Amino acid sequence: MKFKRGLLYLGISLSFMLVASAIWLAYQEKPLYTHVFKTETGYGYSIIDHGKIIIKQEYIPAVASQLSFCSKEDAKHTGDLVLSKITKRMSPAITREELQKIGIKFNCQN
Repeated sequence: MKFKRGLLYLGISLSFMLVASAIWLAYQEKPLYTHVFKTETGYGYSIIDHGKIIIKQEYIPAVASQLSFCSKEDAKHTGDLVLSKITKRMSPAITREELQKIGIKFNCQN
C-alpha cells in the first residue's frame, strides 16, 4: 500500500514539474531586438518585443519628407539607438541631431 501511495505522489510531483516547466518555457522573457527590412526605396527597421512589432519605421525619423534609409547599416544604427532608449526607459523619439551624430545619410545619392 505504501509503495502505491509513493508512486502516486511521485507521479503527481513529476506531472506538476512537467506542467510548470512547460509554462515557464512558454512565457520565458524574450529580449528586445532590432530587425532591418528592405523597402521599395531603401531600408527600414522594426523593434520587436516578445515576438510582436512595437515600432515599425519605414522612413528616417525626424525628417520632414518620407525618406527611406540608404543602407542596412543606417537603419540598424538608428534602430539600435531607439532600442537603447527603450531599454533605458527613455522616449524612443529621435532627433535630427542624434541621427547626424551617428552618421546617418539623408541623401542616398552621396
